[in-house]
Amino acid sequence: MCGIIGFNFFKEQSSYLNLMHHRGPDFSESFKIDNFTFGHNRLSIVDHNDESNQPMFSICRNYVIVFNGEVYNHNELRNQIKSEFNFRTNSDTEVILNTYIKFGEKCLDKFQGMFSFAIYDKKLKKLFCARDRIGIKPLNYYFKDGKLIFASETKAILDILDSKPKIDYQAILQYLHYLYVPEPNTIFEDIKKLPPGHSLVYQNGEIKINRYWNIENYIGNSQHLNEIEIIEELDKLINDSVSKRMIADVELGSFLSGGLDSSTILYYMSKNSSKPVNTYTLGFKDAKKYDETEDAKLLSEYFGTNHNEIIIEPNITSLLPKMVKHFDEPFGNPTSLLIHELTKETKKFATVALAGDGGDEIFGGYPRYEALNLYSKTKYLPKQLFKLLSSFIKFLPESSSGNHQIRRIKTFINSRSKNESEMYEDWISYFSDKEMKLLFKNFQPYKKTVQEVWDNISHKDLILKSSIVDIKTFLPNNLLHYGDAMSMANSFEVRFPLIDHHIVEFMTGVDSNLRIKNNNKKYLLKKLLKNKLPEQIINKPKLGFNPPMGQWLKTDLKNLINEYLSQKTVQKRGLFNYRFIEDILKENFKGRRDRSLHIWSLIVLEEWFRQYYD
Repeated sequence: MCGIIGFNFFKEQSSYLNLMHHRGPDFSESFKIDNFTFGHNRLSIVDHNDESNQPMFSICRNYVIVFNGEVYNHNELRNQIKSEFNFRTNSDTEVILNTYIKFGEKCLDKFQGMFSFAIYDKKLKKLFCARDRIGIKPLNYYFKDGKLIFASETKAILDILDSKPKIDYQAILQYLHYLYVPEPNTIFEDIKKLPPGHSLVYQNGEIKINRYWNIENYIGNSQHLNEIEIIEELDKLINDSVSKRMIADVELGSFLSGGLDSSTILYYMSKNSSKPVNTYTLGFKDAKKYDETEDAKLLSEYFGTNHNEIIIEPNITSLLPKMVKHFDEPFGNPTSLLIHELTKETKKFATVALAGDGGDEIFGGYPRYEALNLYSKTKYLPKQLFKLLSSFIKFLPESSSGNHQIRRIKTFINSRSKNESEMYEDWISYFSDKEMKLLFKNFQPYKKTVQEVWDNISHKDLILKSSIVDIKTFLPNNLLHYGDAMSMANSFEVRFPLIDHHIVEFMTGVDSNLRIKNNNKKYLLKKLLKNKLPEQIINKPKLGFNPPMGQWLKTDLKNLINEYLSQKTVQKRGLFNYRFIEDILKENFKGRRDRSLHIWSLIVLEEWFRQYYD
């Protein structure tokens, strides 16, 4: 895991590498080649040899690479091409470079892992950049008036520019709607995110963006297999994915929540390890409802791990500016705070950990997938009936202490009078258009990314369709975004075996009736793990890895609300109508509606303005 940067114009001494030092504290270097400058911050995980430092030149000196991430099949690829190349290192970086030299842009089909990289060809004056299929590793870029800059983090791009780009006010609307700014946008007008599964080519003063991988190409590919064959193949794929991600020249362990996904990772790690696995669990001092430490302890004893329990009592007021600093744009999912604290504390013991993120999207674990099943059964009921129900349920109070049942029921009923894409958009969003018209002084229509992705998928199966939508939007923009930003803030690497592209492709090809069967979410994964995990872990209700935000708003964050969302602050900022903010604060604290994440997203936005705009 590292930080990379490159630009195609002269720039006097700058601090761009220092700004990304946290991404790679082990070595930093920059080189000029033609009119390009390439820079790299290294977090050394595999092959500590100085020859593996970057930027790395090919032996012929015609090519140079900067690379962030891990390619887990690099030893296999090395063996395939070693007769044609003299390898100087054991690093995956050199394998990527030589694979590109041999296969050109088609090299991307061969890589198994998480990556963003740039390779420059001196003869062709061609820059080739790429991002992994699922979007685990970030790559942002600026291209305007012939100037090209790419980097792992926006802050490095801002440092290179002579002046700060304008804020994209559509991105602010999208942020408050989704709690993140969706790709390809960033919060700045002229800075973009390269989407997952895409490459960027710069040559002759122009850039071209190409998609090299599309999950939709794999729909139906596994439907010839019966259930037993599917489970056998899934067992092989997960075992291969986990075992390859256990290769490291530093201390490695596993994040263990006590849920099904992290327990799956632990089972396969134990199977592939000759010594006890190191496990790390996060718990809360005064929020037992959100705590899974007892289940994690049970699993630790079951597999005989070296278990580390990390109990936190975070100072949210001091964490907020750190979080905003590492995202470079507003990001409203407060689970990011937990990942920051977990990786910060785990760094005392290890440098790499495997995690179960992506299991819900791949195997069918979210409550909204159940809701789609319910929708299918009730879709022919008159919409007028749901409009009538909506008028009654709006008075039901919502809990802000972790129980989301009432809120989900209300959202389901309120959205049933809409078409499918609008309905799903409602389920995964926060501030609605109606609310934002009340919130903003000057509301303008904005792009509904999730709805657009939904409408562009022609497949009729709603469970599979929603899974693909989530893999294209929620997973890279939300979960993987905070996974990278918060772990890298602590110079820590997190690996995600369940979203290996082979597993994603295979599961996309499986009949979605096996994702949720007989109202049993994650049916295939549970069937696979029967007799491999304790029964109570397989059948436990989903909790989710969330902070006690409702509780924090009444305690730790009370002073922040008084400062950041005061009438004086809101009026000075000039974006919002204070009366609506006052209304949602009252709704939340009187228990009428759970507005925890709406309030938090506004606090984060104000902090971002203070750091990046004021």
